[in-house]
Amino acid sequence: MMIKRYLGYIYMGFYGLVFIGLFLMLYPLFWILLSRESTYYYADKIRKFWAHLACLLTGMFPDVTFEQRINPREQYVFCANHSSYLDIILMGGFLPTFNFFMAKMELSKIPLFGIWFRTIDVPVKRESLRNSHEAFLKAGDKLDKGASLLIFPEGRIPDNAPLMKYPFKLGAFKLAIEKGLPIVPVTIFDNMKRFNVFTNFMSPGKMRMRVHAPIPTKDLTDDDAKALADTVFSIINKDLIKAQII
Repeated sequence: MMIKRYLGYIYMGFYGLVFIGLFLMLYPLFWILLSRESTYYYADKIRKFWAHLACLLTGMFPDVTFEQRINPREQYVFCANHSSYLDIILMGGFLPTFNFFMAKMELSKIPLFGIWFRTIDVPVKRESLRNSHEAFLKAGDKLDKGASLLIFPEGRIPDNAPLMKYPFKLGAFKLAIEKGLPIVPVTIFDNMKRFNVFTNFMSPGKMRMRVHAPIPTKDLTDDDAKALADTVFSIINKDLIKAQII
């Protein structure tokens, strides 16, 4: 057990060096492409390349299945369960659409990586109602300009992960209804095994993600947001139970 733990720490160091090293190599390109809104699309493409290459070089094996074809030229609101920081890499790197994240404000304060949250992504200070409202206005503007939203509606990694936090926060569901965009439930299975944020243990291996069929929202109103969120929760939760993750 002790040997396994030390090997996990060694692997985590190796992964970190590769991940950060690739980011630093690509940073000049990110800086150029994120300097103007018209090239955000290409910055997202390079972000996907970064995620693919980091996984390839470190022995992470994403296994992404789609219940229904996701048109890369259309817009969606993707909602996934959240149990590891690797969820960000899997979502951002392996969904085919042009995407932006909504994520906790703390991520915007990470040196260099904060460039994403000053440009393409939207930071949220969830404990502030005013900031949350402003963040969703910004997200709505980005949706109006053609991007798809990636969000973890639990708000953060739950203390009892991989169990999901219930109920989901409703902001993303109300936004999808307002914009008439389909909600796509996304189940992430293995990432807590790959990187457990509570024990700091990390290991290479498979990273499964199931992208469910889009759920239309065009005939829904704000009053339907809670039921829609519960439907998405149920879809993901059934996946996790069936896979014996929870």
